[in-house]
Amino acid sequence: MSTANFYLEKGFTPAFRTVLVNSAETIAVWTPTTSTRVVLTDLQITSTAQGGTLAFYFGNLAGTKIFEFAVGTTTTISPGIGPIESTMYDRIVFVKANPGGDGLYRVNLQGFELP
Repeated sequence: MSTANFYLEKGFTPAFRTVLVNSAETIAVWTPTTSTRVVLTDLQITSTAQGGTLAFYFGNLAGTKIFEFAVGTTTTISPGIGPIESTMYDRIVFVKANPGGDGLYRVNLQGFELP
């Protein structure tokens, strides 16, 4: 059974988030609704122009680092992840880019919000 199917069979509705990350910025990818926890089940990252690294966090940059990926120039990666579930309520998922130059990344997340 796939990770997403497990949560679907429990009656949870899938959610999708897409953001563009430019240069060396840190942005919120997923802000959960009040009193819910995020569980990530799928991820895709596309880079253009320059490669670099992307680090994902629950909470904030002082929070828990979930994972970090090195992404090449003009490439798409879809690593096998999941489920990665926040253990605390109301924790935002952040991404921090550290590009090798003036990079642009498209980040697609799929997951669920659990009560």
